[in-house]
Amino acid sequence: MKYKIYCAMPVLTLFLRVALEEGGNHEERKIRRCDICERKHCRNIDENRTYVGEDAKPEDSGPADFERAIVAAGYGKFNYLLLLAVLPASFSSIFSSSTMSYVLPSAECDLKLTMFDKGLLNSMAFAGMISTAFFWGFMADTFGRRKLMFYGYFVTGLLSLATSFSHTSWLLIIFKFLDGVIISGPYAALMSYLAEIHDEVHRSRSYMWLGVFFSLGNISLPCIAWLIIPKKWDITFLSDTMEINSWRVFLAICSLPEFLACAALFAFPESPRFLILKGRHDEALNVFKRIYSLNTGKDPDTYPIKSLQDEYSIKSSGETLRDKLHTSCKQIKPLFLPPNVFKLILISMIQLGATIGSNSLRLWMPQLFAMIESYKSNLMKGDNRVSGLQSSFCYMLGQEKAYVNRTHYNETINNVTATCVPAELNSRVFINSIVIAVTGVIGYTLAGTLITVVGKKKLMAICFLVAAACCGSLYWAEDTNGILGLSSVFVAMSSIGGATVINLIYITLFPCYSRTMAVSTTMMMGRIGAVIGNLLFPILFDLSCLGPFIMIGSASLVSALLVIVVPRKKPEDEKPKDIV
Repeated sequence: MKYKIYCAMPVLTLFLRVALEEGGNHEERKIRRCDICERKHCRNIDENRTYVGEDAKPEDSGPADFERAIVAAGYGKFNYLLLLAVLPASFSSIFSSSTMSYVLPSAECDLKLTMFDKGLLNSMAFAGMISTAFFWGFMADTFGRRKLMFYGYFVTGLLSLATSFSHTSWLLIIFKFLDGVIISGPYAALMSYLAEIHDEVHRSRSYMWLGVFFSLGNISLPCIAWLIIPKKWDITFLSDTMEINSWRVFLAICSLPEFLACAALFAFPESPRFLILKGRHDEALNVFKRIYSLNTGKDPDTYPIKSLQDEYSIKSSGETLRDKLHTSCKQIKPLFLPPNVFKLILISMIQLGATIGSNSLRLWMPQLFAMIESYKSNLMKGDNRVSGLQSSFCYMLGQEKAYVNRTHYNETINNVTATCVPAELNSRVFINSIVIAVTGVIGYTLAGTLITVVGKKKLMAICFLVAAACCGSLYWAEDTNGILGLSSVFVAMSSIGGATVINLIYITLFPCYSRTMAVSTTMMMGRIGAVIGNLLFPILFDLSCLGPFIMIGSASLVSALLVIVVPRKKPEDEKPKDIV
């Protein structure tokens, strides 16, 4: 599929991609232009007929290709409204994978959650995304982007709303898994839709804005949790007052972006690129006219393009599912043959290590901060071992874990049945989460500048080494502000390192005809790393507080070492090959 971008692509790599498109040598710019041309063969764009900018004047005579047609439609009100509609869609993707990290401390008593249950809940969204990533790409190519976005966000909203009514842990786990299964579909369609509704110049800018929206989602989620979870919610019905758990209200409110995205994107037309590839030229031309009219305020009939070129059609690869699968296998076969397969394994291992760290510690930090605050409130004053001293990070967690094991599961102590008391969620927990999110945004902004100065490989190695050092230092950290600082730097560095891996695939390592599949495979390994990390974290934590930090720090360190053996780009790697 032309312009296809799979949902496995990480959210915040978009910042780095924008920076990369501004720099690089002649070969890198040539490769980037080649990304725009995904057909039977990789070929360079004919500079004599590439139209960029809003002032470009496409020729009116003869059928126009997609680039000419979308440039002639202009850039204006339609695109601004689309960005506005994309805002709740981007929030929904963030909320889907991250809401449980704020729910777990409050729901542990209501649902009798163990540490392993919490690990399952943190990982279920990623597990669902893994199970259907490639399936949704096929569905988007078959039924179109608009339908998939509309129905996908609607069903995801229903599932997110259903999680707030879960009365057992296993039911909540099932709903989160299904949520991850469904959210992959509209997310994949949205990424493709943005590429197929903008011209070459504004395409990168639209993804930059999408990256900004994702960052805002990461920051707004702890803000919403801060406003809702600490409060007590009561409802009066027939003179009876019933208390509603605050975490259920939080989950219900977090389902709103999905319904808003469903309603907003329903107002937009189908992707003209998809219609052209399906051979539905009249419908595609009407979409271009609609965009042109909205952007310029002119009559649609004054649109200068009167016909569209026949381009590589999806139908030409065969009408049956068997034909499509056969063609797809022939296209991706070179990726799994030497030398590409060795580079794919190497990059996948780096991404695995990056996400084991970033998506494990990031999702567990609200729980860990809640445990620290609970220790300070309930245990620290009576703890003679730390009288007049500053407790270490792991000592506080260990004491709180022992206290939880005694009191949260109705054990009998001195003939008195202990009552489960949820971990304390004061403002400090949410402020810390906001600081971590803001640090990530600042880190990506700086990385976008540094990547053209120090290079991709050096930046990756530095990020992973700094992340490993921060993770190792956490074990001995004592001051709360120091714990927050080390956690923020770790999450930012490991995330930037993982994002740079994707840029390395797009710019240097793989020929353009196999980059989309390489990105999908690599990010699949990344999400597997997120599942592994979140499941191993509580198991290792029950054995020793040091265990999770050894796992995460080692994963970052191994990723840094593997970066050293990443091969450099050779000019002959980009020679066209007959693969179909």
